[in-house]
Amino acid sequence: MIKSRWLAIAGASVVCCTVSWMANAQGPTFAVYCRGPLVTFRADGGKTITTPFKWAKEGATKANPGAGECARPEAPPQAPDKAGDAGTLIGNLGPFDNLPVETVGKICVTKNGNQFAVKQILRQLGHQTAPYHIPPLENGGCPG
Repeated sequence: MIKSRWLAIAGASVVCCTVSWMANAQGPTFAVYCRGPLVTFRADGGKTITTPFKWAKEGATKANPGAGECARPEAPPQAPDKAGDAGTLIGNLGPFDNLPVETVGKICVTKNGNQFAVKQILRQLGHQTAPYHIPPLENGGCPG
């Protein structure tokens, strides 16, 4: 006969593994271009890092994002996001923390609801304002 506490331990293990797997399950990685000013906030002793933004009307290759906006390179915001909707970058932005006015950063993210987990910061090499990007803005560079 199996004792009920062994079943409880096994059940708790399955629940923990499932919750962990679902928390880490995210969509594909893609690039966004963000134009300052953006303000980065830290909470929980610096463990939680968030940077709110608004979606631009057009893709970054068609029209530069406005102040405080982010855009995908080639397309307007993807449904259910709409131009002007709020989004949040979650994670350390390194050189793009508190992105200054009129500077543009290229950030690789994965989407989770209306939050975007930062996976990588892409630097523009060989320009005097590195790590910032200047037009023309292009797609690519983020690992799939």
